[in-house]
Amino acid sequence: MTRLLTALLSACLAMPLTGAMAQDQTREITGALVYRERIALPPDADVMIAARGAFDTVLGEARFGTEGRQVPLPFAVELPADLSGHVEATIRVGGQPRWIARDIPFSAGGAPVDLGEVRLTQVTPLDFVTRFDCNGEPVEIGILGERAILRWQGREIEMEQARSASGARYLGGDENEIEFWTQGDEAMLSIGGEKVANCIMAADDTAPYTAGGNEPGWHVTVGAQQIEIVADYGDLTRDAPRPDVQVTPGAYAFDMPEIAARLTLHDRLCHDDATGMPHPHEATLMLEDRELRGCGGSPASLLTGAEWTITQVGGRETTGDTMPAIGFDEAGRIAGHTGCNRFFGGYNLTGEGLTLGQMGATMMACPDDLMVQERRVLEALEQVHRFDVTGEGALQLIGGPEGTLLLQASR
Repeated sequence: MTRLLTALLSACLAMPLTGAMAQDQTREITGALVYRERIALPPDADVMIAARGAFDTVLGEARFGTEGRQVPLPFAVELPADLSGHVEATIRVGGQPRWIARDIPFSAGGAPVDLGEVRLTQVTPLDFVTRFDCNGEPVEIGILGERAILRWQGREIEMEQARSASGARYLGGDENEIEFWTQGDEAMLSIGGEKVANCIMAADDTAPYTAGGNEPGWHVTVGAQQIEIVADYGDLTRDAPRPDVQVTPGAYAFDMPEIAARLTLHDRLCHDDATGMPHPHEATLMLEDRELRGCGGSPASLLTGAEWTITQVGGRETTGDTMPAIGFDEAGRIAGHTGCNRFFGGYNLTGEGLTLGQMGATMMACPDDLMVQERRVLEALEQVHRFDVTGEGALQLIGGPEGTLLLQASR
């Protein structure tokens, strides 16, 4: 009888979600695709929208032909609830991408998400495209015939190669005011002779994912082909071929029955119980009959990406036509704006916290209130020794003698 009940329960759990339960476990992302150019879409144009989560997993997608319809093109994508990620959209003509939008973030939750108008950027198929991360902002440079094209901030800028002592230097814009100078894996972006961003070649998306915990000291490394488990402070080691990731509302899982293990990653903020360092996921490792708990994902992934707008410094709200901002790149560099001048420097993220190196800044004079704000921003950055992220997704930089909140920012 017990076996029969177990079999019936397993069958019920394996059934697809229906009715009210399915609605509770899913959410919908809606919006409308638009673009600036006054170009009509041909009847054979088609659209693809995808919502992607951790491990580049497709959480949901929608594909349809335009059949003579023009922008705005409404869309809806259904995906599991309680997972964060980003949306990407493409309009293709003749099988080739012509307009794209990338990295439109959405947070975890169960409520529907309305993105409103999603503005796509016209793209030209290029050869030998190289992608860079410029202070958290994506930049691409590629070849089109005998010319180079720089893609930046939704623009395609025609560039010409100029003389340089080393690397490859490109100039473009109305009066060649835009300069992009590559040297190996690094590059510098300047406008009118003023550096606006340090760049590094975009990181390989296949970098291993790690999760781990304390007492009894365990960690898991999820590679491109293998998963390795180390537990009991190194006394126990196991490995298995990487299985397909299983997506459920609020979590991702890797099931490894051949080594009696299952790793589950919940899409919610986790703090290391020894250091307090924030991580993007709560991790649970089932190893035979044991349940080991910890955190998963890189703390740096909470910092890098889109630039953060600084909203408060020392408890005071920031002001100015150009709001103060800060961006972190994957090469350990930061850059931003105080509301008056641009600043740049480096950061170091360890298991114990976050420290920022000495800042350099431009020297433009501004109204007195902005100069005061600039001094407060730079003084706050000098005192940072850790960071946190609130439940609403705000970045908090913490430090000083008493470990107080120095600066808060949002996206």
